[in-house]
Amino acid sequence: MQSNNSTNIRLYQNCKLYQNAIIEVTNDDHHYLRNVMRVKVNDELRIFNGVDGEWYSKVLIVKKEKIEIEAISCARSQIKYKEMHCYFSPLNANRHNYIIEKLTELGISTFTPVITEFSNVRKVNQNKLLTRAKEAAEQCGLMIVPKINDAMPLDELLNCWSNEKILVFCDEKSHPVNPISELSRAKELNISFLIGPEGGFSDKERYSILKLKNLIRLSLGSRILRADTAAIVVASFLQTTNGDLFS
Repeated sequence: MQSNNSTNIRLYQNCKLYQNAIIEVTNDDHHYLRNVMRVKVNDELRIFNGVDGEWYSKVLIVKKEKIEIEAISCARSQIKYKEMHCYFSPLNANRHNYIIEKLTELGISTFTPVITEFSNVRKVNQNKLLTRAKEAAEQCGLMIVPKINDAMPLDELLNCWSNEKILVFCDEKSHPVNPISELSRAKELNISFLIGPEGGFSDKERYSILKLKNLIRLSLGSRILRADTAAIVVASFLQTTNGDLFS
């Protein structure tokens, strides 16, 4: 399905997708399509919902309060991604938004803000984080929008941690080892990773984390990385050893 009025717009919509389905777009997505992208009747775009694949679609109606789009044919079947979970401490100047955006591009499927002893930021706007994840997924070709969980204290996370899951602990005090070798031994397992705040983890928190049974304690080298940089590095390592970065 291509024409002179086709666009590169991809849009996530939380609705059922099938041939001739009518999607009613309102609110922020309506503003984006009507006022930013200036779509017109018969313009083409792609719609995905994280379940039914990605669909070639056509604009039927453009109104001040809504836009109606018809799903025409399936462009790509739904992809099942390996689940990878990022636990991160909220950062100053909303730099955690950057973590959400870049790690969504790298295929991280779930994010949970974790409040630690040295967390300078203790509240996050969950809706803004979800919007950031949605926009990143739309732009990078991902066929799901990552889940953004409510913030939780670190001790709660550790107390309810399942022994069936592996946690990658990014610890600046860890002895340097080859990260690819360390992460490769966790292949095919349920894996998550934890990124600390600007001030790092307290000694008490580090002791509690190190008591976990299925733990990979990972050094990121001799350089001191900002938390948002560290998150990108670890996600890249994980997608290289355990994910779909090159598939």
